[in-house]
Amino acid sequence: MKNETFTLITGASMGIGKAFAFTCAKRGMNLLLVALPDALLEEVQRELQTLYPIKVMVYGTDLTAEGAVLKLADFCKEKQLGINMLINNAGMGAGGRFENIPLDKYLQIVNLNNKVLVLMCHYFLPVLIQHEHAYMLNMSSMEATLPLPYKAVYTGSKNFVYAFSLALREEQRHGPLTVSVVCPGPVMTNPDALKRMDAHGNRAKWVLCRPEEVAEYGLDGLLKGKNILIPGKVNWFLVKLMKLCPTGLKMRLLERLFRVYSTH
Repeated sequence: MKNETFTLITGASMGIGKAFAFTCAKRGMNLLLVALPDALLEEVQRELQTLYPIKVMVYGTDLTAEGAVLKLADFCKEKQLGINMLINNAGMGAGGRFENIPLDKYLQIVNLNNKVLVLMCHYFLPVLIQHEHAYMLNMSSMEATLPLPYKAVYTGSKNFVYAFSLALREEQRHGPLTVSVVCPGPVMTNPDALKRMDAHGNRAKWVLCRPEEVAEYGLDGLLKGKNILIPGKVNWFLVKLMKLCPTGLKMRLLERLFRVYSTH
């Protein structure tokens, strides 16, 4: 496999990560899919190998475990996998009043959304830049630009991803690596997401995206070299509009909109 290139996707067993796997497979990319070690990951591998003439490898691990990212990097080195695209998709969140959510939950969010991301970029950037053209896509959120009351730690973690990605992109501007950050709005990925959508009622439908839409838009924008990717015209417009809104007014509006999470 020494001369073959692979796209590495984290959180690839479901939701947006799984959608990215299928979107990349359609374009003929070999894949290394990373997620928690369970039947879902192997099921995605079987589906992809049945549908597309590509190589699909899987690596089951909890990326938040001590030394897990380094072991993944060593695995790729041992197998001589030419990683030329990294999609940092793995992440988690929680909604509710800050004081009502256990501290352990917050630390899990920061660990996965931020610490693991930094580790992945640190270990794999030297691998990526060995290629003539290389790509890194980091999963942030529309909420990175809209600090949401009742989702304080989650939006803070996604703001870090947003700022980190743009800064890293600028550092790498004159090299072979393109760094993009994707900022989707609400995405229907699991039962918890469905509950959050139901809490917002019909207005959630205006900004809701399917995982497949996010993946198609994200991959297309990455390959075109765009910096910030906001899937959905309504979401893009809202982000631009809120930048013009005074901070105090914006925060009061957001508190009213997301007050439904206060008892979540």
